[in-house]
Amino acid sequence: MDELQNFKADRRRRRPALSCVSCRKSKIRCDRNLPCSACVRSKHKTCVFEPAPSLPRQSDLSSTTAGSIQPTELQSSDNTELLGSPVTNGSVYVHHGDGPHDDHSAISLTGSTPVDSTSSQGHGPSFDVKSLLERIKELEQRLEESTGQHLGSNNVTRASTSGPEPITTYPSYLSGNLHAMSKSVISKTRYLGQSHWMNQVENFSSVLEIFEQQCREKKSEPIALINKCKVLARTIKAQRWPELSFKFGNNIPPREIADNLIDAYFRTTESIFRIIHIPSFRKDYESFWLSPDSVELSFLIQLQLVMAIGSTIHDEYFSMRKSATHWVYEAQCWLISPNQKSRLTLSGLQVMLLLCLAQEAVAVGQDLVWMPVGQLMRTAIFMGLHRDPKKLPKMTQLRSEMRRRLWNTILEIALQTSMDSGGPPLIALQDFDTCAPANCDDEQLTEDDVPAVSQPPDKFTDMSMALALRTSFAARLAIARTLNEISTRHTYDDIIRLHSHLGAVYKLLSQTIQRFMSTERQPTAFQRRLVDFVVRRYFMALHLPYFRPAMNEPTYAFSRKTVVETSTKLYTTIFPFAALNPRLRRPSANDLGLTPIGQDDLARFVTCGSGFFRSIASQAAMATGFELQNQLQEDDSLGPPTPRADLLNIFRDSISWLYHRVQAGETNIKGLLFESALLAQIEGLTNGLQGQELTEAIVRAGKEAVQEGFDLLKLQVAPKSDENATTNDDVQFSFDPMMAINEDWSYDSSMQNVLFDYTNVDSTFGPIADPDMMMADFTQW
Repeated sequence: MDELQNFKADRRRRRPALSCVSCRKSKIRCDRNLPCSACVRSKHKTCVFEPAPSLPRQSDLSSTTAGSIQPTELQSSDNTELLGSPVTNGSVYVHHGDGPHDDHSAISLTGSTPVDSTSSQGHGPSFDVKSLLERIKELEQRLEESTGQHLGSNNVTRASTSGPEPITTYPSYLSGNLHAMSKSVISKTRYLGQSHWMNQVENFSSVLEIFEQQCREKKSEPIALINKCKVLARTIKAQRWPELSFKFGNNIPPREIADNLIDAYFRTTESIFRIIHIPSFRKDYESFWLSPDSVELSFLIQLQLVMAIGSTIHDEYFSMRKSATHWVYEAQCWLISPNQKSRLTLSGLQVMLLLCLAQEAVAVGQDLVWMPVGQLMRTAIFMGLHRDPKKLPKMTQLRSEMRRRLWNTILEIALQTSMDSGGPPLIALQDFDTCAPANCDDEQLTEDDVPAVSQPPDKFTDMSMALALRTSFAARLAIARTLNEISTRHTYDDIIRLHSHLGAVYKLLSQTIQRFMSTERQPTAFQRRLVDFVVRRYFMALHLPYFRPAMNEPTYAFSRKTVVETSTKLYTTIFPFAALNPRLRRPSANDLGLTPIGQDDLARFVTCGSGFFRSIASQAAMATGFELQNQLQEDDSLGPPTPRADLLNIFRDSISWLYHRVQAGETNIKGLLFESALLAQIEGLTNGLQGQELTEAIVRAGKEAVQEGFDLLKLQVAPKSDENATTNDDVQFSFDPMMAINEDWSYDSSMQNVLFDYTNVDSTFGPIADPDMMMADFTQW
C-alpha cells in the first residue's frame, strides 16, 4: 500500500512544467520559446524553464522498467546564441524541441550539472559545458555540410560569452587594416557612422590603389603637389584667424553691405530654420545704427552671425570669408567667456543656434558641429524648451511661440548634424512634449498673454515651410537612428519599410507645398528646392549601404536604382542644367572669373558654403561616378562601352563645381584630384584604354587637376606669406577630413603617405578580398 501511495505521488509530480517560471507566476500562456514572447514583451532579462523531473528509481518502484533517459538532441535556430541563455541559480536552462513535451536541460556555468533532488542521485539528464560545446561544434559541422554556410570562417565575427565581442581585422590596400565594427568608419579620433560620406571611399579602390602604388614607389607627382597645397592651405587659414580680442563689434561693414547680408539670410536660411523674430530684430537693428552702444551684446553677436551666414551668398567669390570667419570666432569667444548663467536666455540659445549654422556655412570646424549641437540641446532642455509652454508658468504669446520655434529648429539641426557626422541623433520622440509652432506670421506675435492665432494649414505664412518639413521629421529620425545607432539591427525588409514610410510622407509634403503654389502668397524657389534637397538625401543615405552589393547581387537592385536616381535629382536640384549642359570650362590660374551661376541662392550656398550642402552634393557626385564606373565594367558588348549621358554630364559638372569651390576659398583639393582621376578612368574605359595606358591616363589627369588647384591656392595667399614654405616637398600627407591635431589611435607608419588615411569599419560588407563572404555576412546582418 505504501509503495502504491508513493507511486501515485511520483506520478502526480512526473508531469513536466512546460511554461517558463515567469509565465507560471503570472498565470499567462507561454509559447515555450526561448525566450518566450511574453518575456520579450515584458522585457524580462531572464526566461527560465525548470528542469524536468527524472523517472522514478527502480528501488522505489519495482514494477518500473529500469532505463536511462537519453539526452534530446540540441536544436536551435541560432547556434551562436545558444550559450547566451538566461542564468538562474548558477545554471543555464536551454529550451529545445518543438513538440508538446519539450525537454529543458539545465547546464551549469561552472562546468558541472546543477544539484537538485534527482541529479544528486545520479539520475536524469545532465550536461557539462565542455560536452555542450562539443555538441554545438558537431551540429555546426552538420549544418555546414547540409547548407554550405561557412559558419566557422575566420572572416565572420561570432558572438562570444567569455568576453567582449572580438574585432576582426582584414587586410586593406588603403590603410593597413580594416577593423570590423558595427556600421562605421574610424578616421583619426572620430567614429563616423554609416551615413557619413567616408563610408563610400572604399567603393573606388581601383583608382585609389593606383595612387597608393605611386606612393610606395615614391614617384607620385600628384601627391607631391598635394603636400604643397597642404602647406598653402595652412597659410591661408592662418591668415583668416583673427587675433583673439574681447572687444566685440569692431568689424561691422557699412550699412548698405550689412543690409544686403541680412536680407540674404532672411530670404534663405531663416525662411526654413526659424530662429529670429524678424520684427524684433529689425527694431534692434535700427537702434544699433542710431547708437551702437545702446544694444545688448547678445544682439551684436546675433547680428554678426546673421551677416556671416548671409555672406556665403553675397557673391560668387565669397569675398567676405575673412570677415565671416572673424564674426564666428567672436561668437565662440562670447560663449566661452565666464558667467555662463547669464546666457541661459532665449537670446543665448539664438546665438548658439546661429553659431552652429555659421560654422557650417563659413567652414569653421564645420565637421565638428555635431558636438556643440549636443551642448545646445542640453542647454535647451535645461531651460525647459522640451516641455510645451502650456505646461509651464504663464508667459507671453511671443515668448511661448519663440520657445516652440527654437525647439523645432534644434531638433532639425540635431538630426541634420547626425547625418553629416555619422553620429547617433540622440533624440527620442518620447523625450519631449513641445507642440509644433503656430502657423502664423511674425507680425502676429505680440507680448500679449493671449495664445497665438494659428492660420489654416493651407494658408502660407512665415512658418509654413518649417511646419511642412516637420511633418517628415519622425520618418527621417527613424532612418538616422537605423543608420547611426550601434544597437539597431535591421534586415533589407526593414529598409524597404522605412523607404515606403518616407515615400508616403514625402508625397504628402509635396502635395502640401503644391497647394501653396495656388495661393496669393507662395513659397520661393529656394524654399521649395531646399526642402526637397533636405528630405531626398534620406532616400540616398538609406540605400547607400546596399549600393555596392547591388552591383553583384540582384536582390538589392532596388537600392542601386534608388541611389542613382536620387543622386541625379539631388544634383540637378542644385544645378538644374547639369545633366544637359555641364560646365566644361575649367578656371585657370590667371583667370579668377567664375562661370556665372546667376543669383541662384542655393547654387551659391553649395559652391561657397560648407556643411551639409557640400556633403550631400559630394555624396551624390561620388555615387554617380561609382555607377558610371560599374556600367562600363559590366558592359560586355562587342562595341565600345557607352555610359549614361546624363550621369556622365553630371559627373563632369561636379568637377567644375569643385574648381569653383577652390576659387571661392576652399583649401582642400583632394576631392578635385580624386574625381578628376575617376573621370579619366571612365573616359579611358569608354575609349578602350587598358593596362598601363589607362593607369598613365589616370595619373596624368590627377596631376593636371592638382597643379591647377595648386595655382588657384597660390592666388589666395597674401603677398606677405613666406614663399619658401610652398616649396617644401617633405611634408607628410595624411587624410584628415575633420582637421584633427591629436591622433589618439595608432597607425602603421608605412601608410603615412596614403591618399585616404582612414580605418574602415565594415562588418556589413565583410572583407573586400572575398566578395562571396561579403555577401554572406551582409545577408546575416
